[in-house]
Amino acid sequence: MNKIILLILLSSSQITWAAQEIEDSVVKVFAAKQSHNYNEPWKSNGIRRSFATGFIIDDNRILTNAHAVSNARYIQIRFGNNPNKHDVELEYISDDFDLAVLKFKDKDDIPKVKPLKFSESLKLKEGVIVYGYPMGGDKLSITEGIISRIQLHKYAFSQKEYTTIQTDAAINPGNSGGPVLLDGKVVGIAFQGVRSASNIGYMIPSHIVKHFLNDIKDKSYDGIPTLGFDWMSLESSIHRKMLGMKDDETGILIKEVNKYSSMIDILKKNDVILKIEDYIVGIDGSIQFNSNARIGLSYILEKKEFGESITIKFLRDGKRQTQTVTLEKPSKNAVVDVYNSNIPPSFYMTSGFVFQKLSINYINQYQVLYRNPAYDLVKLIDDHPEDIDEIIFIVSVLPDSSNEGYQNLRNIAIKEINGETIKNFEDFINKLKSKRYAVLKDMEDNEIVIDNNLSQQRDEKIKKLYNISQLYSDDLIPPESAKSL
Repeated sequence: MNKIILLILLSSSQITWAAQEIEDSVVKVFAAKQSHNYNEPWKSNGIRRSFATGFIIDDNRILTNAHAVSNARYIQIRFGNNPNKHDVELEYISDDFDLAVLKFKDKDDIPKVKPLKFSESLKLKEGVIVYGYPMGGDKLSITEGIISRIQLHKYAFSQKEYTTIQTDAAINPGNSGGPVLLDGKVVGIAFQGVRSASNIGYMIPSHIVKHFLNDIKDKSYDGIPTLGFDWMSLESSIHRKMLGMKDDETGILIKEVNKYSSMIDILKKNDVILKIEDYIVGIDGSIQFNSNARIGLSYILEKKEFGESITIKFLRDGKRQTQTVTLEKPSKNAVVDVYNSNIPPSFYMTSGFVFQKLSINYINQYQVLYRNPAYDLVKLIDDHPEDIDEIIFIVSVLPDSSNEGYQNLRNIAIKEINGETIKNFEDFINKLKSKRYAVLKDMEDNEIVIDNNLSQQRDEKIKKLYNISQLYSDDLIPPESAKSL
C-alpha cells in the first residue's frame, strides 16, 4: 500500500514539474506596428500597439503568429515569471501559414528555459491544453478543451486554405501564437476564432509548423507547393460515365492548368485526377487522411517541399496514366502576387489618378476597410487577359480640375492605352506618357482620357494640396517628365 502511494506522489510531482517547464517557456509578445496603407499608398497607417503569445523553440528562438508581429517596428517579449522585457527581432515570417520566428537581439539576454517539442499525434475528441495571454489579464492563462474538427479552413491573415484544428478550448485575442499541448508536446498553435460563435477556436497543426521550421533551415523561406491546377467535382454519375470512368472510380476534373505550374507539361484540361501519391481522390476532391476523417487535397502538399516529387494517376481520353512530377518553385508568380504583409504597395500618380498593381495585400485590406468581400477585384483576377503579367488598376481619383468627370472611379482595371495592351506596371507608365493624350480603356471598354500636358502643370499642385510625399513608390523608376506633345 505504501509503495502504491509513493508511486502516485512521484507521478504527481513529475506532472507538476513538467507543467512548470512548459509555463516557463511561454512568453508574452509586445509589438509596436505600422502597416502599409494600400488605399492611400503614399503613406503608412498609424502606430498600433498589440500583444500576443509565443514560446521558446530550439536554438533559443521564439515562435509566434505572423499577424502578431507583421509590420512591427519594435518587438519585446516577457516571460511570465519575470517582470523584465527582452528586445527581440523578426527573423523569419510566413504570411501564408501565419507563423513567425523571433530571435533575441542580445545573446547574453537569453534566459535558460527548455524549448517545447512538437508532436503530430492527434485525434478527434482528444483533450488539449492552451497556454497564452488573452485580453482581460496580464498573467498566463491556461484553458482546456477537446479536438472537435480537423479540416481545411481559411486562414484569416492570408486568406488561403490550409488544415486547421478546431477546439472548444477558450481562444481569445492575445492567445495568438500560444502553444496547444497534448501529453506535454505542442500539437498546434492558437491563431484565430469565430467572433459570432462561442467556444470555437482554431489552431495551426504541428505538421504545418514543422514544415515552416524545416523550410527556413537553409535561411530562406519558400513556402508550400501548390497543385497548380483548377478543378471541379464529379458528383454526377452521368458526367463520370461520359468521361470513361469505371463505376468504382472517383476523382476530379481539371478545368485549367496554371501556366507557371510544375504540372504544365504533365496535365491537361479535361484530365481526371484519380489518385495522388497513395491517396484516392474523392468525387468532391477530398482524401481519406486517417481512419475516420477526410480532408481536402492541399493536405498532401502541406507535407511536401519544393524539389520533392509526387505521383499522379489520371485519366485522359479513356486511358489511365501515372506520372511523377517534381514540385518546382514557379519561375514567376501568378498575375496577382501571394500575400506578403511586409511589402509596401507599388503605385504611380498623375492628374490625381492613383494607379496601383493589384495584389492580395490590397484585396485583404479592402475587405477589412469596407467590410465587404472584394468580388469586383477577384473578378479582375479571373477575367484578366491571358498575356499580361500584372493587373494595373485605378485605386481612386483625388479630385482636381485635371480629372473632372472621373472623380468617382474606384477599382477600375486598365487593359490598354491608346489601343495597346499593358503587360506590367513599367510598360503601363511608359505607354501612359508616350503621347499627349493617353486614352485608357478598362475591362468593359469604357474610355478614360488623361492630358499629359495638363498633368505636368497639376501634379505638383495636387501633391501639395493632398499632402502627398511622392507621386510613385520606391520600387518604380521615376519616368522622364513628359514633354509637351
